[in-house]
Amino acid sequence: MSLGKTIKRIRKMKNIKLKYVCGNVIEMGNYWRFEQGQISVSADTFYQIISNLNISFEEFSLYHNDFAPDKLTEWGKQMISAFQKMDTAKLKEISYLASNEFTKNQEIRYQHLYYLALIYIDSINNEAINPLWVNQIKEYLMNCEHWEYYEVSLFNNVLFCFGDIDAVLNLYKRMNQSYLRSKSLHKTPNEEIMLATNIISMCIKEKAYFKAEEINNFIQSQEIGERSMFARTLLLWCEGLINKVVLNRDEGLYQIEMSLKIMETLEMNSTLKMFERWKKSLLTNNQGYKIFN
Repeated sequence: MSLGKTIKRIRKMKNIKLKYVCGNVIEMGNYWRFEQGQISVSADTFYQIISNLNISFEEFSLYHNDFAPDKLTEWGKQMISAFQKMDTAKLKEISYLASNEFTKNQEIRYQHLYYLALIYIDSINNEAINPLWVNQIKEYLMNCEHWEYYEVSLFNNVLFCFGDIDAVLNLYKRMNQSYLRSKSLHKTPNEEIMLATNIISMCIKEKAYFKAEEINNFIQSQEIGERSMFARTLLLWCEGLINKVVLNRDEGLYQIEMSLKIMETLEMNSTLKMFERWKKSLLTNNQGYKIFN
């Protein structure tokens, strides 16, 4: 289906008058030809038409693809679930699918998915991770001048195998310098808060307590909407972790337990198991450290 025919479909479903769709950005005759797939329009005009239909680009994409799920998104979700369940058979299947997709269309995101699946398999098997897979992703992130949601998610999924806390912190700084300029493009803060949570945990494991507290102070200062329940739960977890491990405050353990209770209430079972493992690891290996004596 052409872009114009999808536009026509949405216009008719919403029963919006033609004059309001055209606005003052396109003549009605040209609009009709666009709907019929006879002409194309500029990107600016296209986005304005979508705006006049009171629909987001993401919603338009769903209509245009007949609500078929994006393969990368679906495989990515399956990969994370398989990793949390330590399902290497599923990860091998995803690596095979991603490799075939990359061979067909040469889209680098499928190559990244292929590398990630292989990294997760080796991680589960406690085997040495091929540095080529990690370096290919690291190089992509280092060379990216302007990070968007994709880069943040990619970084989040691979940072645990970098093996160098300084490299992780440098990339995190690079992300914030770029990504925050386009923050308004993103509707939920979950991914960036989850990334910060992962890095705080890494800092605590490496006993880089000052950096862990610095990152926590930064994310706690961000404005989070009331509906972003998961992000708020992560903030509570991070605050508890800093209070308990870094500042040795009694309320820290209560905050950690409360965040886990929220995950249990929301039936976030795989996430809950992961955070329970983190709790055991981080609280066992760190006995508390006061930055200000």
